Amino acid sequence: MSAPARHYGCVDEGVLLQRELDGLTLVFHRPSGLTHMLASPLPEILDALEEEPEPADIVLERLSARYDLGENALAELTAHLEELAALGLIESRLCATA
Repeated sequence: MSAPARHYGCVDEGVLLQRELDGLTLVFHRPSGLTHMLASPLPEILDALEEEPEPADIVLERLSARYDLGENALAELTAHLEELAALGLIESRLCATA
């Protein structure tokens, strides 16, 4: 068995309230009472996540099907996912890999 990998997914329904405003996405995080202003690519990453957490490379495949991503896309995506997780806007957990 290999080392656990970090998986990312949506938070529970109703935790976030999202609204578009002048090219930004405002995200109200109900548990903290904080509103976050997100610029691209963060809203697109939120939209690409599934309820069941998945590794970053699966999220990258989903985004690559919709957007032209450059080199180092996985490293940049992982950094964005970690940022969203630190804010409590997505779920992040270690999962055993087969």
